[in-house]
Amino acid sequence: MSAKAWRQFLAEHWGKVIGGLVGLIVGLAILLFGWRSLLLFICIGLGVYIGRLYDNHEGLQQFLQRFWPDGE
Repeated sequence: MSAKAWRQFLAEHWGKVIGGLVGLIVGLAILLFGWRSLLLFICIGLGVYIGRLYDNHEGLQQFLQRFWPDGE
């Protein structure tokens, strides 16, 4: 993959990349204190999901409306 393609990928998916890295760091830190390795994958998944929300310019209100839609 060329450098231009990497830059374009990062520009389009910046939130997912950062979210995944944050999830990885948090997961590794927790693993060092004795939690199960499954927690690592959960943290990475949550980080990527939060990054996707950031990429889609979706705020907390839109996120919560998915789970608790208006009764109208």
